[in-house]
Amino acid sequence: MKNSCREPRGRMVFHLLLRHSLVFVLSLTALELAAQADNELMQSILTEYAAQSDEEQDAEQLFEMLETLSENPVRINFADHEELTRLFWLTEFQIKSLLHYIKSKGPVLSLFEVAYLYGFTPETVQNMAPFVSLETKPEKENLKPSRVLRYGKHKIVAVGQGLLQRQEGYSRPDSMSHYMGSPVKTSLRYSFSYSDRVRFGVTAEKDAGESFFRGNNPYGYDFYSFHFQIKTRSFLKTLVLGDYRANFGQGLTLWSGMRFGKIAMLMNSVRYAESLRYYASTEENRFFRGAGATFDLKLLELSVFYSYKDIDASVSERDENGKALAATTFPYTGYHRTPTEIAQKDAAKEKVAGTNLSVTRSNWHIGITADYYAYGVALMPQPNSYNHFDFSGKSGGNYSVDFRFRLENTLFYGEQALSEKGATGGFYGIQTLIGEYLTAHLHYRRYAKNFHTRYGGAFGENTRNNNEEGFFLGWNLDLKGKWRLASYWDIFRFPWMRYRTYAPSFGQEVFLQADYIPSRNTKLYLQLRHKEKEENAAQVQVSTTVPVKTQTAKLVFSHQITETIGIGNHLEIKNYRKENAASAGYFLSQDVRAGIFTEHPLQITFRFALFDTGNYDSRIYAYENDILYGFSIPAFFDRGARLYLMLKYGIGKHLDVCLRYASTRYTDRNTIGSGLTEIQGDRVSEIKAQVIVKL
Repeated sequence: MKNSCREPRGRMVFHLLLRHSLVFVLSLTALELAAQADNELMQSILTEYAAQSDEEQDAEQLFEMLETLSENPVRINFADHEELTRLFWLTEFQIKSLLHYIKSKGPVLSLFEVAYLYGFTPETVQNMAPFVSLETKPEKENLKPSRVLRYGKHKIVAVGQGLLQRQEGYSRPDSMSHYMGSPVKTSLRYSFSYSDRVRFGVTAEKDAGESFFRGNNPYGYDFYSFHFQIKTRSFLKTLVLGDYRANFGQGLTLWSGMRFGKIAMLMNSVRYAESLRYYASTEENRFFRGAGATFDLKLLELSVFYSYKDIDASVSERDENGKALAATTFPYTGYHRTPTEIAQKDAAKEKVAGTNLSVTRSNWHIGITADYYAYGVALMPQPNSYNHFDFSGKSGGNYSVDFRFRLENTLFYGEQALSEKGATGGFYGIQTLIGEYLTAHLHYRRYAKNFHTRYGGAFGENTRNNNEEGFFLGWNLDLKGKWRLASYWDIFRFPWMRYRTYAPSFGQEVFLQADYIPSRNTKLYLQLRHKEKEENAAQVQVSTTVPVKTQTAKLVFSHQITETIGIGNHLEIKNYRKENAASAGYFLSQDVRAGIFTEHPLQITFRFALFDTGNYDSRIYAYENDILYGFSIPAFFDRGARLYLMLKYGIGKHLDVCLRYASTRYTDRNTIGSGLTEIQGDRVSEIKAQVIVKL
């Protein structure tokens, strides 16, 4: 129960400054800022990704992409346009600039050369550095089994984690609603890779509360995944077996990978699809299971795939033999902890088949994509006004045409799609380089209220690409001095009702970020955001909507004290207003990271944070460093303190051990959570342990 006596807001700034000063003094004893994938840009993308989505998303793909890039860097002296698009934050103009330089001047011998190319800045090159190679010898083309087995790399990653406090779901085993398994979440991964040419692996995972080697999981883990991928330089360009992803065009028809948000659009608004790619994550829904292949037909490229897998379903109708006939939803959580969730597990079958035919030349690309999906049950959503146009039935499909062509310093791109019953979805954009350092992005999207894509993931304000129309205007100004500016304005409308908005509605978002980089060791950025959307009015007839406004201001500072010592600060303030209801809050953190020892390096990451918000409406999201493949971006609301400590110890070249402890203590409550997740007390703590074996 929350304490009704809260500190007056007028005192917030004084206490904020006092607490910040104390934390900063303590941080001066601290050590190291690790770089690698803890790039501020990636943190911003992931934080926005968590804050703007209503679904549990799979961010593991981003870490996998960065890890793959780190282990198999882009050999820029031999790379073509397609290979350079693996560096997905590079714009079309930067890629063309780099290719032209290498063609005219010869191999790049130092990344300092790249920093002075047209359209590049030292910071862009700094972001590239861990993921590129300057090798001047061509790669061996053969894929002899003996060579693959001899030079291939094995990796095993084992993880165990759990809360130290007991949740209500584990305290009533005799009731009909309780968790059937232990409170430990565990996963095991094995992978074998040879360059980026051959990949094989197995992933197994069980969530906290799920059974393990008993109950509904007599064979151990709740989720198993297998993948095999091979890439060649011949007719069969890519072959995937087992679990995989399919990404084509700008994502309107097929994009089963991670969908980036608006900050990423400022980085590079154009998507370069990787077609078919193995899947090794623990997210249990947005992937395909079966086989796929991409063929190089010289003038054309053809991809085909087929998937058949079990999916979860909330069954609403069965026949006399108990066979499922209809379902109200296809749950995406992947949780199978309670009797209700277990009954939903693998209750329906899903078949998906698709193809893509594309032509790519130096200055243009065009592709045609088609997919068809069918279910073993009829999807019949619960009737509500806002979901009147949602997908229903047993099958559907999509067709789309995507394009990309460049005229001088302007790139035009987009995708037009069609779903069942003639519903349309369209996404069109322009990216233009104005001078050497100013890039502008403009795109328009229109997704009909009855447009459906099962695995689409194009840009949009909604989680799903339907019932939306909008304009996005953004620009980047990258100076070779100490400043970088970025801004966007996104205005959108929803022609039909939405959840909690029972009338057509409008919204807009304005964003500005200024980066100040006085040296390569010090970075500071200020981020301002205003967002406005409409929701149902409180205690008024259902057709009345009112604006909901949020404003946030974020200041982030990081400084590399020495080669192995650094600190970071994060201050964020947020205001929320709906009619006469308003709340405000702040989040303040101090990061301390260190690397000590040389023979057996130990990396230490520490954060202490304070937060105080009026309620959940003014919640603030903050990225946290986590174990490999971990994804921690908690939402902070009410009042309390947060800390975490992570230790990563390298034992030789083949073994890494990582431990992470995180704890949040609330000062205005004596229970945390509700229902099965409720914890008695004012503290919730989590511990994670990870072992990585590399051979």
